[in-house]
Amino acid sequence: MEIRRRAFLKKTGATLACVCLACGEALEAAEKNITQYAVEDSNLIIDLSKHPNLKEAGGSETFHAGKKKIIVLHPDEKNYKAFENKCTHMGGRVSYRPKDGFMQCALHGSRFDTEGRVVRGPAQKPLTEFRTSLDKDQLTVYLS
Repeated sequence: MEIRRRAFLKKTGATLACVCLACGEALEAAEKNITQYAVEDSNLIIDLSKHPNLKEAGGSETFHAGKKKIIVLHPDEKNYKAFENKCTHMGGRVSYRPKDGFMQCALHGSRFDTEGRVVRGPAQKPLTEFRTSLDKDQLTVYLS
């Protein structure tokens, strides 16, 4: 069966349009899940009682802190990690995949471990990490 060029272009164009639309909707939905937070004395203060995603190991959440987006991970029972949610390749958002143990950029698939180190490119530099401390249900992310 021979496919004519015009028919091929119509089908692939329609398919590509659907994929782009789906990606756009997924990114828009993800943006709605970012919590706006005020920064106090260059620190992001998170009340964990209001963020159940972060209470359990394997959870993550992204916060707006001033002009920065910060992804906070709870990779295991003992640790919280915080990084600028900006891939070092081209600035795309990263999301945490706890079952796989890494963060992945939505744009080009760069992967980072829970220490922010590059596991797979195209990114060459690690994510910017911020120090954290926990006092009862209050997590502080030190942004400076």
